[in-house]
Amino acid sequence: MKKKILISTVVVLSLIVVVLTCFFFYYDRRNGKTINGKEEYFILKTDMSIEEAASALEKKSIIRSKKAFINYVNYYKLKNPYKAGNYIINSRTPMRDLILKLQGGKSDFAVVTIPEGYSLYRIATTLQQNNLTKKEDLLNTKLEDFDTNSLLVKRQNVTYDLEGYLFPDTYYIPYTADKGKIISLMYGEFSKVFTEKDRQRAKELGMSTNDIITIASLIEKEAANDEERSRIAGVIYNRLKKGMPLQIDAAVIYANTNGESNSASDINLKKDSKYNTYLYKGLPPGPIASPGKASIEAALYPEENDYLYYVAGPNGSVFSKTYEEHKQNVKKYLGK
Repeated sequence: MKKKILISTVVVLSLIVVVLTCFFFYYDRRNGKTINGKEEYFILKTDMSIEEAASALEKKSIIRSKKAFINYVNYYKLKNPYKAGNYIINSRTPMRDLILKLQGGKSDFAVVTIPEGYSLYRIATTLQQNNLTKKEDLLNTKLEDFDTNSLLVKRQNVTYDLEGYLFPDTYYIPYTADKGKIISLMYGEFSKVFTEKDRQRAKELGMSTNDIITIASLIEKEAANDEERSRIAGVIYNRLKKGMPLQIDAAVIYANTNGESNSASDINLKKDSKYNTYLYKGLPPGPIASPGKASIEAALYPEENDYLYYVAGPNGSVFSKTYEEHKQNVKKYLGK
């Protein structure tokens, strides 16, 4: 009798062990790894408690269940706080690895915002400040150093080959990314924004990609607001058609500073540079900054007008059709 009870007890205990093992295996398989199907960029802006971090992870669909995550943390006694940082979470990351990563506080990537109208020099400086690449390495990059998908061709007399073609946007850039990957990321965004339709429109205007982006960069630096972008584009096209020098101050500043400054005090109208639109007719050899989508659109679809001049007014640019009108506006708004 005792032998039967002992056997029954062993069987029951064995079944319990099997059931618990199966349950744990199922639970661990279901909740023991992250559920993101691809690499996920995850930001903790401040240090967080277990509950706060679990909520953020669940909201981003990195974990299946907040409750299961907390249970896992408690079971394995991984209760240290979660530190602020920028984390890259790989697909199906083991939960323990995820927890230790978030508790470690070591960021995997930088969040970099490049405003519209930034010159390549300022972009390179920003990237260097974020410990992503050396400024000089980016400035000295040539077109032949990376794949442009035949969209760009080698140009003469440009200060920097990449000027104008690293699109202004907010980027999540891994610290492991080399210069080539950073360029591909930012140039890739430009090639998405400057669509095939845009390229066809450029051909309709008798312009190359470089011409359009150069005009767009001038608009970006000169426009005081969105409403006047296409009007300034109209002025540029009108002056080009008439063979007039563009006389755009932003281009002259670039001629003097190579994009290191935006200060009007850096205007030397006698600077011998192809970017000096007072000395040389036609467009500068290349862009003077990275234009945004709105300025590219304006360059492709300029307003049809008769304006040839504009001057900065209190609420934006003031446009005129004749030099006499322009002189009056300059005297009125600039006191010259």
